[in-house]
Amino acid sequence: MQDKNIPEYSVTAFNNAFRKIIFSNFEYIRIKGEVSEIKKSSKGQIYIIIKDESSVLSAVVWSNNINSLTIYPELGMEIIASGKITSWHKYKTTYQLDVDNIEVAGEGALLKIIEDRKKRLASKGFFDLKHKKSIPYLPKKIGIITSPTGSVIYDILNRLKDRFPIPVDLWPSLVQGKEAPENIIKAINGFNDSNYYNPPDVIIIARGGGSVEDLMAFNDEELTISVFKSKIPIISAIGHETDFTLVDYASDYRCPTPTAAAEKVVPVRENLIIQTINLDQRLNVSFKNNFIQIKKTLNNFSRLLKDPKTIVNDYINRFSRIENELSKTFLNLITNKKNLLLQISTNIKSPEYLFSLKKLEIINLVKNLNKQISYIYNANKIRLKNNSRFLLTSSVENNLKKGYVLIKNKNNILKRSTQINKEQHLKIRFFDDQINVKIKKI
Repeated sequence: MQDKNIPEYSVTAFNNAFRKIIFSNFEYIRIKGEVSEIKKSSKGQIYIIIKDESSVLSAVVWSNNINSLTIYPELGMEIIASGKITSWHKYKTTYQLDVDNIEVAGEGALLKIIEDRKKRLASKGFFDLKHKKSIPYLPKKIGIITSPTGSVIYDILNRLKDRFPIPVDLWPSLVQGKEAPENIIKAINGFNDSNYYNPPDVIIIARGGGSVEDLMAFNDEELTISVFKSKIPIISAIGHETDFTLVDYASDYRCPTPTAAAEKVVPVRENLIIQTINLDQRLNVSFKNNFIQIKKTLNNFSRLLKDPKTIVNDYINRFSRIENELSKTFLNLITNKKNLLLQISTNIKSPEYLFSLKKLEIINLVKNLNKQISYIYNANKIRLKNNSRFLLTSSVENNLKKGYVLIKNKNNILKRSTQINKEQHLKIRFFDDQINVKIKKI
């Protein structure tokens, strides 16, 4: 039989009582665990699953708390989430942690995240030295991305003023917190925008020192890639000398402090003036020494040079001698050719004589040719008669008249008895006729 003293609750009453127990015992707590799941709602809030070795806990970051987070949760990150436990039981009974703040669970976990990002970006070549752009020796303008209210900007400006006053464009930006990477990316893209009037020749990204968590914005992957892709050279001056961020590795030059960045980007004006004066003096001395040396060389050459009139007269005399020799040579050549022509002309006969001579030779050749033709004709005529007579006496018809016959097997003439077979049909041709026979017996 059930005990009637056991308290009885309605569902709502029990849930409200349970909620009061949770609120009274866990008003504000810190939960440590690993982020195993992240979902972002269309309304802006972020749902997180935090786990340890044997349990999980649901958590939510409402949209009005997201901007105040110092660390944005990532899968696999060890975190400490601060907030209060709330319950919800409209459709099903559940409870969750309403997160106000997220911290990384120890510096070691944060350093592991940074190291994993570093390896991933390094494998893609974002830190390779071959991609580093040179820093201009004396830029016309410097772009600075930093907080406008911190001491960093004043340190840089004061150092620039002491060394070499130069135009500066400050792009105000957050340098800590969740929104800092996006601010700095906008600043880098803004300076690199083709529509930016009179862009700087070099960009300094600067902030003072701090903990690993404070500098976490400069370990953001998207920011690191933006630094790498910048067309304008970037100098990183983040934290102190021992602080290294991913932006330091992707930048074109890393300075240990913001003041060192100001010293790197411009020389000392007074030193440049002294160097310029020294170079000017050295240049003047060099010009003077060169002029003296050239003058000495010219004097030495002038003593070796002849008077132009003498040189011209020598050439005139040489030309006259060559002209006389050439004239004599031409006269001798013409005389020799004239004598040779006269000698040849005596041996040349007149065309009329040559024509009559050739005509006589042709007449004699024609006579000899007619004799040869007549002789060959008569000889061939006799040979033809003899051959005709021989052909006539040796012809088949003539032999048939003499009593001979031709025996044919079809169209083949049989010359031997061995070519005849029994029952074979043959043709026998006489002088006056042809008969067909069949061999009955051999």
